[in-house]
This record gives sequence, C-alpha cells and structure tokens, in this order.
Amino acid sequence: MAQGDACAKRVARESPTSYTATMEDGFPTILQRARAGDPKAMEALLAPHLAGLHAFVRMRLTGALARRESTTDIVQSICGDLLEDIAQLRSKDELSFRAWLFRLAAHKLATKAAFHRAAKRDIGREWLGRPVPQEDILRAFSPVASPSQMATAKEELQRIEKAFDALPEDYRLVIAQVCVAGFSYDEVARFMDRTTDSVRQLLHRARARLATLLDRED
Repeated sequence: MAQGDACAKRVARESPTSYTATMEDGFPTILQRARAGDPKAMEALLAPHLAGLHAFVRMRLTGALARRESTTDIVQSICGDLLEDIAQLRSKDELSFRAWLFRLAAHKLATKAAFHRAAKRDIGREWLGRPVPQEDILRAFSPVASPSQMATAKEELQRIEKAFDALPEDYRLVIAQVCVAGFSYDEVARFMDRTTDSVRQLLHRARARLATLLDRED
C-alpha cells in the first residue's frame, strides 16, 4: 500500500462522512472537511508543511533519540497526533496552523526524548505520513543554507546535515525554531529561557558558524 494511501484510508475509516476538498478551497473550508474525515482535505492541510517538518525534526534529532528513531518516525507520529486532535484544532488560517504544527513537533521531540530516557526501549511504529521528496526537504533548509547547483539533492542534504550535526545544541535549536519552524524571537526566547535580544545574537552567531562549516564542505 502506498504511504499516502495508508494515511488517507485511516482518516476515512475514522469518520462516517466524506467530502471532496480542492486546493482552491479556503483554509476554514479545508479544515472543516478534514474534521469530517475527508482524506484529500487532510492532505491539503499537511502537504505545504511536510518538507519543513522533516527539516525541523532532522535538525532537532540528536543523541540517543536519533539512534532509536528516524526523522520519518517522528513526522509519522506528528501526522498521527493531527488525526487524533483534528476535532479540537482551532487554527483560523494557514499561518496559525503552521505555528500549531511546529509546536506539536517540538513537543513531540521533547516527549519522545523523555520517553526513551526513561523506558530505554523501542516503540512500535505505524506509517501515517507521506513520502517527501529530498528536493522539497532541501528547499526547507534554504533560509539558512544555499544549495549548490552542482550537487544532487541527496548530496546537498548530506552536506547540510553534516554541517548541522557539527553545531552546538543551542545553535541547532535556535536555527530550527526561527529559520525553519518560523517561530518569533519572543516565542523562542520563552522556550529557551532567554531574552529576545539574546536570541537574536545567538541566531547571528549560529548562522555565521553554519556558513563557515558549509564553506569547508565546498
């Protein structure tokens, strides 16, 4: 079964009602139809954000958690949470939905890391997401890394991810939160327990360090 089909069939199975959503529908209409169980509406909600989610999770996935779960594992779990919580979702537009989705991703990463530290065991997995082309994930990194025109998407992702892996954790966190997830400086300041000015300065240093690392890879 195709991965996207598996997600769609679960959505349809969990609701007695089905509609047909189109990309021309406004966000409130798509959200309403997704709540009613329309798999096309659910995909319309997720599709614009999947590549960004993959990039965000990849940047935050380190240590023991990275050894136990993949980026795809985490994104699948986020898709599952969306399916479970869609009735309670109160986002009014695309921007607020994106903010909610990335907050969910940040919470998911923290929860899974705590779980693995406590339980130290593997988790059963079920595919609830959809495949994301490497080119799309690469574009999600574009706010902080300019892709080489000479490299394939796979090679370029490996180059960027190697550079991110070499960054200190606070540098990775601030880049992921501001540049990829799109959180405001004030939101990140509260999350990191810093002042807004401190977050700005940290991001400046992080981007400079990342640029140096990427230059070394050229």
